[in-house]
Amino acid sequence: MSIRTAAILASALLSTGVAEAKDATLRPWTAAQPTPALQLTGLDGQPWALARLRGKIVVVNFWATWCGPCVDELPVLGALAGRDGVAVVGVNYKEPLDTIERFTTAHPLPYPVLRDRTGEAFKRWTPGVMPTTILVDRAGRARWRTVGEIPADDTRLRAAIDGLLAEPQTKRTNKRD
Repeated sequence: MSIRTAAILASALLSTGVAEAKDATLRPWTAAQPTPALQLTGLDGQPWALARLRGKIVVVNFWATWCGPCVDELPVLGALAGRDGVAVVGVNYKEPLDTIERFTTAHPLPYPVLRDRTGEAFKRWTPGVMPTTILVDRAGRARWRTVGEIPADDTRLRAAIDGLLAEPQTKRTNKRD
């Protein structure tokens, strides 16, 4: 984490008072762990790669329709999808297409949903817990991870996004996608 990002995050947390236990528990993505490739298929059957969102802060959320906390945090993710400079991507874990389509018809999502048919992306990106949400910077590097449901009144995740948005854009790229 850059000093500037840490300062912005600390400032945001202090300005909101002491962060409450209901906030998301953010952990920095380990610098020694490279950002895995994320190349999956959308619900439309078309290939999709994380690289297409370079230049934006990307919120990657691993979820399933049967996961109660995953469903409960969908409004939070929907609100994040409406922010300038931020893109949200839902990665569904190993469910049949018709199950996902029925769910997204009943609960329209304002962001793309990708299919992790084999669970390999889930294994590479998460500690094996759902939901897991990862923040990816403009250069395509994973920077923060939170495990478990993001509460509606969370301040930490939003502060981390604000910190990433405040970072100057660089020319560095992540060639993994």
